[in-house]
Formats: sequence, structure tokens, C-alpha cells
Amino acid sequence: MSENNSDENYLLLRELLNETLLRDVIIFTILYLFVLAQSWVNLFLLLFPIITFAYSVFFRIINTNKWRTTPNSTLITYSPIGLEKKHANRLFFTSILQLILLFWIGAESYYHPQLIQYYDLFFNIIFNFLYTFGFYWILIDVWNYSKIVIRLKNNNNKLSTQAQNNTILKNDLDKVIAHLKLKSFKIVSIINLSTFIFLNILNISFTLFIDNTFSRFSYYLPGTGIEGSQPLSISVISFLIVIISPLVASLLLIFIYKDLNSINHTDFENLLKKLPEENRKNIIENLTKINKKFNRDLARE
Repeated sequence: MSENNSDENYLLLRELLNETLLRDVIIFTILYLFVLAQSWVNLFLLLFPIITFAYSVFFRIINTNKWRTTPNSTLITYSPIGLEKKHANRLFFTSILQLILLFWIGAESYYHPQLIQYYDLFFNIIFNFLYTFGFYWILIDVWNYSKIVIRLKNNNNKLSTQAQNNTILKNDLDKVIAHLKLKSFKIVSIINLSTFIFLNILNISFTLFIDNTFSRFSYYLPGTGIEGSQPLSISVISFLIVIISPLVASLLLIFIYKDLNSINHTDFENLLKKLPEENRKNIIENLTKINKKFNRDLARE
């Protein structure tokens, strides 16, 4: 591929700001400002929705870049980490729930400050559960969507008459050239579920069964001190959860990405031989646009 074509793979910032992304940013920003307007002093808990939303934006941008750099003549479903759009929607949803919960506890500290001490257990369990669930959620069905598929349109005029009459070609119009291996999916599922359960059990245990001075710390809410109200007690495990949950999810996504991009070149070459020359070049060109790794692997084609 020429350098000029390679440069076309990168979208400008204004091209990445599509309607869906702008909608998410506007909704999140407005709700976040509502929370900040309550005059929070300690911003630790406000990091949770920011991290969740940042991952959502990351997947939204990947989805935009991927589909806008793929030509319409040949449809290549390239999903090495699952459906980015679905990941973005799920993380956006959980980030909004986190903001709603923060806004509620902040409002309660003003309107019912004497009740805050009774919310310790409830808030610790629900808030940390929402945060960990978002990163767990994006990986539970990654098996269904993590794949690389080549799909040629039946009505594509670029297909030769001989190719259209070829029974083998018709059977291969929707061809999976790479899919997440079953062994890899089991590893991802076990680690993902184990991390989610372990962090939440650890959080509940520290909140319930360990001495308060060791397991929890005082967290001052916007209305703390009104009518002599006490600060909210937060589990110290929250410091681990805010880092471990997205870190494990990131490592698993990298693992899935590497597993998906190890395609079987023999099967791929056999597929290409069944296609007309023009379509064969189209497929190779599109794959190298999507992932530079294929630029090296398929250079000989």
C-alpha cells in the first residue's frame, strides 16, 4: 500500500465526533455538572463514573473509525474485541447509573443528613457493584461477536458471471476467517467472572465483618456536618476496585485482540483463490486498512 492510502485510514477529530458520541458526552457532562454543583470536597468517588465513561468513549471512537474506513464494496466485519458499539452502550449506561447514585447520596446529605450513617452498607455494595459490573458486562458475550468475517454482496456487480454461478463461492459469501478460540474464551470468562465476584465479596466482607477503623474510611459528603451528621463510611477496597476492575478488563481485551488477529493463512489463501481477482485485491486492501498487522502478513498476496 502506498503512504497516501495509509494516511487515509486516520480520521480527523471532527470526523470522530459523530451524533452518538456527542449525545453521550452532552448527557454525561450535564449529569456530572449536577453532581459537582452539590459542592463535593472529596472527589474520589467521582473518579468512578469518569473512568467508566472514558472507556465508553474509547469504544465509541474505535467503532466510528472502523466503519468509516471500510469501503462499501466489500463488507468486512472486523471485531477483534467484540462489538465496540455494544461495549460503549453498556459502559455509558453504568456510568450514568453511577452519577445518579452519587447525585442521590449527595442530595440525601443535604435533605436527610441524620440518615446518612444508615446508608453505608447499601451505598458501598451498590456503587462498587455498578462499577465492577460495567467492565464485567462487556466481556460476558464476547464469544458471539469477536470474529473477522468476509461477506461479499450477492448483487455486487463486480463479481464476474462465472463467479456468481460458482456453487462453492455462494457458500462462502459469509466466511469467518478468524474467531475467538474456545480455550481463550474459557480463560477470559473464568478470569472475568472470578475478578467480578472476588472484588464484590471482598468489598462486602470489609464493609460487614472487619473492624471499622481498618476496613473503612470517612468520606465527607456535600452536606456532612448539617445537624451534626456523620460522614459516609467507604470501604478501603474501593481504592483497589477503581484500578483492578478496568485493568483486568483491559488485559483481557488485549488477550482477545491478539488471539483474533492470528488468522489461519492457509484457509484465508484458499478462500481468496475462489474469488475473482478484483475482489481478492479489494479484500486484501481493506484488511490492511483496518489493521496494519495484515499489511505485513498479506504483503505476498
